[in-house]
Amino acid sequence: MEYNISDISDQIGFSLPSTVTPPTANISWVNPSQYYSKYIPEKTIVGRYVTLLTYSIGFPGNVFALCIWLQKRMSNSSGYYLAALALSDLLFLTLQVFHELNDTWEISTLDVKFLCEFYPIIFMTSQYLSPLLVLAFTVERYISICHPFKRERFCTTTRAMIVIVCLAIFCLCMNLIQGYFWSYNSQYDKCLPRPSAIKNGDKSLWSVWTWFSETVVFMLVPLLILFFNVLVINEARRLSKFEKHQLKSHAKSHGNATTVMLIAVSFYHIFTTFPVTIAVALYVQYSVEPEDSLVLVNSTMPYLSDNSTYNLVDASALTHQWSSHFRYILVKSIIEEIGLTHYAFNFYIYLITGKLFREEFLSFVRRIICRRDKKRIPSWNTEYTNVRTDPESSNHLTVRMVNGQPNGHSGNDKIVDDSETPL
Repeated sequence: MEYNISDISDQIGFSLPSTVTPPTANISWVNPSQYYSKYIPEKTIVGRYVTLLTYSIGFPGNVFALCIWLQKRMSNSSGYYLAALALSDLLFLTLQVFHELNDTWEISTLDVKFLCEFYPIIFMTSQYLSPLLVLAFTVERYISICHPFKRERFCTTTRAMIVIVCLAIFCLCMNLIQGYFWSYNSQYDKCLPRPSAIKNGDKSLWSVWTWFSETVVFMLVPLLILFFNVLVINEARRLSKFEKHQLKSHAKSHGNATTVMLIAVSFYHIFTTFPVTIAVALYVQYSVEPEDSLVLVNSTMPYLSDNSTYNLVDASALTHQWSSHFRYILVKSIIEEIGLTHYAFNFYIYLITGKLFREEFLSFVRRIICRRDKKRIPSWNTEYTNVRTDPESSNHLTVRMVNGQPNGHSGNDKIVDDSETPL
């Protein structure tokens, strides 16, 4: 593809010397991160090392959360929702690793045919499923607190499993179109948006569908979560006052503790989602022309007797438009890192706000440690030893070592102390 340098220079706000004859340059696609790393190295630091920290916290946290919520003691309707949330977040973080390798570390992991089209479907499904699961257990808690007589009908484990499956199918169907949006471009050996999908710019199918889906999932859903949480908090406060004055009870019930934990998860989701939504909405205001953001001009431009090269991106980076764009990209990357913690920090919110969850977690850890210690115990027993008195007889003699002396009882002897019962 060929462009005239003077035409592009007019669009981005710099002019060539009058003595220079504008040549025609070949323009090829490059990854924007190649010059983001040059002009805003802070973005690279945040994108690489802060994300690694989030992964190191999120992966073990989600694994532990999934194991705890699947325990028999925690197997209620809320536990099912939170187990599904942990599994969804774990899947999202796993897929996010490939995205980071491809985009931030510039290691080609998605530039493969079929994977290019299939990956965004699963990636976006896991991303959309998380806020919808938060909404689901928020509505479930709303029914339990504000409509207690309907609890037995709607707040059951069977209904929770049905809702989880339906939400997963809904998110999958909603993102099947991503397989059309992305395609492997053999010319550039890259996974790029399909040209027909981004045709007509802001009025393209890509743009319209993205704005619709992002608005529903990351703006409407958090608003609904906030709305139901306000209702739950008001009703819980009213019930608390009633119990205090009428029942003279100051003890917090398990239901109230669960409500506090779920409200904490919901509000943290809102806190981490809204800033990302706003940052994405401002992208158009701080964006640059498509020709500027996706191309790099390699052209040798003779300045009188000087045969130095003139890089279009270097020149355009000095303009106000590019400076604003770089600042926006840096702030947006920081906000997105904060938003990523929603998929990593839920386990620690459970530990802080959920007493029952803490108890079950400690019990789970103790069982793991004890199981490991049992494997270290030798197969022979130093305290109790069974010996056969007669090879032909089925009677046994139980010998217990007491202060180094054997104290034996046959099977027909009367046991005086229960502590010496044969094993």
